[in-house]
Formats: sequence, C-alpha cells, structure tokens
Amino acid sequence: MFEHGAIKLLALSLVAERPCYGYELIKHIEGLVGGEYSPSPGVIYPTLTYLVDMGWATVSEADAGRKQYTVTAAGLEQLERQRAELTALTERLQVVRTGAQSRRSPEVERAMGNLKAVLHTRLSGVDDDGARARRVAALIDEAALAIQRLEN
Repeated sequence: MFEHGAIKLLALSLVAERPCYGYELIKHIEGLVGGEYSPSPGVIYPTLTYLVDMGWATVSEADAGRKQYTVTAAGLEQLERQRAELTALTERLQVVRTGAQSRRSPEVERAMGNLKAVLHTRLSGVDDDGARARRVAALIDEAALAIQRLEN
C-alpha cells in the first residue's frame, strides 16, 4: 500500500497537523485507509526516530513516559518540498478508504461474525484425521466460488 518513503512522508504530515504519540499515529493512519491497513509499532516507531534524526520532528516526554512528537520548521520545509508527493499519496489513500467503505455492509459483517463463531465452535473439538476440517474448508471454498460468480 505504501511505496518507499511514503510512511515517513505521511507520518511527518500527520505530526505537522498536531503533536501526537506513536499509538495515535498508528490509529490515524488506520483511519485514513478505512481500516484496510494498520502500521505496526515496528514500522511507526523507527519512522518517528528517523524524523527526529533528520531534524524534522522533536520528541518530548509526556504523560506516563509516553513520547510525543512535534514537527519542526525543517519538517515543515520538507513537507513543502514534497507537497506533490504528499498530495498524490493522500489521493491514493482516499481511493483505498472509499473502496473499504463501499465493501462494508452490516449484513455481511454480521454473517462473517456468524461464520467465525461457528468455525470456532465446530473446529475446536477433536478431529484426529482432519476430516471435519477438510469438509469445512470445502464448504468455505464453495461459498467463495458462489460469491465470485455473483453478477452485479
């Protein structure tokens, strides 16, 4: 979803909007893409460290030892230099978010929850030879094929 350097640029732009913590940044990015992607702490925290190392952001200790990141003047200058890239990136993310929203349906979400619950119940028992799991997998494959064949 993100090409090389895009997470850094996006993180810098979000920190420029308002100071934030790493967790807030993760949630904000997740929201930007409609829940289709959530960056891991292993991606976000090194990215924030990079922004600080480049002089584009500062970090300060806040509540309960959490680190809050704030953009610097150099960071704002970098954003201006990459304005076209940032615009293209946010447009791409808007397309992803719109697609994610259009795929969501309360009925489908409910049905998927039902399927998950039934799978958990039916597959949690002993199935020494794997026959039940194979039958369940075949049924799911049939459903997927039937859904794929649906016409608009």
